[in-house]
Amino acid sequence: MEFISKLKEVGFSVLPITVIALILSLILGVFSTVSIFGFLFSTMLMVFSLALFLMGISLGFVPVGSYIGSMLTSSRSLKLILSAGLAIGVVITVAEPDVAVLVSQVKECCINVGKAGLTLSVALGVGVFMAFSYLRVLVGIPYRIAVSIPIIAAFLLALLSDEFFLSVAFDSGGATTGPVAVPFIMALGLGIANARGGREEDSFGFAGIASLGPILLTLLYGLMAGGFDPLMGGEPSLALSKSGLFLAVLKEVSISLFPLFAIALAVELFFMRLPVLAAIRMFIGIIYTYIGVVLFLFSIRVSFMPVASLLGRYIGNMGPGVLTMAGFILGASVVLAEPAVWVLTEQVEEISNGRIKRWVMLLFISLGVAFAVALLFVRMAYGFSYMRLLLPIYLSILALMPFTPPLFLAIAFDSGGVATGPMSSAFLLPFAIGAAGASSIGAFGMIGLIAAMPIVSVEVLGVVYSAILTHGARRG
Repeated sequence: MEFISKLKEVGFSVLPITVIALILSLILGVFSTVSIFGFLFSTMLMVFSLALFLMGISLGFVPVGSYIGSMLTSSRSLKLILSAGLAIGVVITVAEPDVAVLVSQVKECCINVGKAGLTLSVALGVGVFMAFSYLRVLVGIPYRIAVSIPIIAAFLLALLSDEFFLSVAFDSGGATTGPVAVPFIMALGLGIANARGGREEDSFGFAGIASLGPILLTLLYGLMAGGFDPLMGGEPSLALSKSGLFLAVLKEVSISLFPLFAIALAVELFFMRLPVLAAIRMFIGIIYTYIGVVLFLFSIRVSFMPVASLLGRYIGNMGPGVLTMAGFILGASVVLAEPAVWVLTEQVEEISNGRIKRWVMLLFISLGVAFAVALLFVRMAYGFSYMRLLLPIYLSILALMPFTPPLFLAIAFDSGGVATGPMSSAFLLPFAIGAAGASSIGAFGMIGLIAAMPIVSVEVLGVVYSAILTHGARRG
């Protein structure tokens, strides 16, 4: 029954982007090179796999993460908590599929980037800042301070960085919060927050802080690498080859989930020791998650990526106005199909006891992503620097902080993280690369914008929500 409910929910969320892509593809003749039947089949497979993934997360990884968080806090060992946060952060990031895709695309454009070096920089950034996010809760550091300092530090480093590494750094912050990492980071943080019996806002913000670390360390890596040294004729690949695609995805997800499966198994055998039926239920959930991620990634790569690339190429030839409008619509629609967005909005509604409705959160996150995609295409059309986009956005984030309720501020940074999932990498980025044509390097930076704009939109939601409550209290 739970699966049927999630199937309906996911079906309605994926419907908008499917209908838009289908209509545009039919009008523009995309299906002369890509099978319409393959596209429809992959869409149905995507809906099924996404529902299976969401059910598996709630059954499998959320209980494990919550227990580890509670166990670490009850140990009263600050060294153990920080070490565990660092280690888990590195493990889940090295294995995150979205990170591997981004690193491969960067490597194809830049001759002096090593895959191992860039991956390690991103992973260490997540690990260090994941540990810092737990320290924040334990010590009681205000969330405003915890995120303001890294943001200011990132922009100071950005002044020394070239345009390419600047966009890659902010993209790396978004890529780390993929479909595998986010649920585990949030569940682990929630366990620590619950064990501490702290404030409501301490239940959120972990993924938001963790995503700031890769920005800083990638900027440092770029400075050490000596800046951008392009490969002659190198362009990011738009999609994986269909030959052996399923086996490639199977291998990728197996590597991704194995460390987390090993952690879950060790915790169950040596610490949790759930009743047999409860343990079986938990591991069934992990299996559901594995199957769901495999089928989901396969379905979007086998059809959505080539369709998105061709759509971007055709619409890009129609002029910047049409491209910007299409980007706005596609951005608003694609985010509704992100797995981690549904995980976050469900937790927000649950922890707030229904005060913050899921559909309201979805609306504001969608608007943020829509403006982010539109802004990137405006930049591509007029050729101004990436910093001229980033600086006003992050100044707005900092300016809204004093007026945003603490709970909404933490949710806002998590919203930016979860908006940059596999659908952004598999549809919006190929769409942008197709639209950019020969200058495909200009498509980098989209994930960074998608991670930033929902922070602003959810902060605005928090300010409005606070004003409504204040007005109601005065009238009462």
